[in-house]
Amino acid sequence: MKKKIIIALVLVAVCLTAVLGAAACSNTELVGFDIELATAVAQDLGVDVEFRLITWDNKETELKSKNVDLLWNGMTINAEREAMWEISEPYMENQQVAIIRKADASKFDTLDKMLASNKWTAERGSEGEKVITALGKEATLVDAQINILTELNAGTSDIGVMDRVMAKYYVETAGSSYAENLMLSPVTITDTIEYYGIAARKGETALMDKINTSLAKLWDDDTINTIAEKYGLTDVLEPIDYTSQWDSISDKSSWDYITSKGKIVIGYTLFAPIAYEVEAA
Repeated sequence: MKKKIIIALVLVAVCLTAVLGAAACSNTELVGFDIELATAVAQDLGVDVEFRLITWDNKETELKSKNVDLLWNGMTINAEREAMWEISEPYMENQQVAIIRKADASKFDTLDKMLASNKWTAERGSEGEKVITALGKEATLVDAQINILTELNAGTSDIGVMDRVMAKYYVETAGSSYAENLMLSPVTITDTIEYYGIAARKGETALMDKINTSLAKLWDDDTINTIAEKYGLTDVLEPIDYTSQWDSISDKSSWDYITSKGKIVIGYTLFAPIAYEVEAA
């Protein structure tokens, strides 16, 4: 009986904390394109999947320390990351876009007008930060892309730079808390087209071969397209054409490590429609 009372008191304390706004007692589930795709890949490979929330700016440490096995979160492929990690085949197209308040549509209707503002914001360590730097501006950096929209709504920033995939979801989805006040700027701030990929530790070619082989299979059998339809992402999918290199890989220890523990641990951040939480049914 004492144990039951103690547990009850702990639960009451947690829920009281939730009332005060510091924690949550609501029943939520993690959803999103990458979440469903990673789950499908793990199922195809015969292992479990665990999703671990990380801070994007700490992604290198999370991967190196083996706190996670893969970074799978709408991660842009670039030369620096290809030199540092094993990167999957690209599976989705993206571009950095500017978000502004609807009330500022005429104020920031050209790039020159936008550059007159010193109130830019981006996620720390993101491609958006690089774009702002390339424009000769200094950005206020936040820990997650969703916080860019919060900064804009609060008026503490004028222009946010973020992934088009996420931006369109929040400012064009009916009922979104951001759609009323924010908009995608029609001004092109960069012509660069990006591609999303998945990262593993350098040298883990066996693990990445398994991931790529499964992605190609799920592309061919239309699983990826089916998942994308749920999130309005079919128009940005990148076809995956990959032939397994398994027989030519001498060091298979990275895949042995996964099978020995029976699961792949995925590092993610909250990034709709890629990975986000909803009320459980």
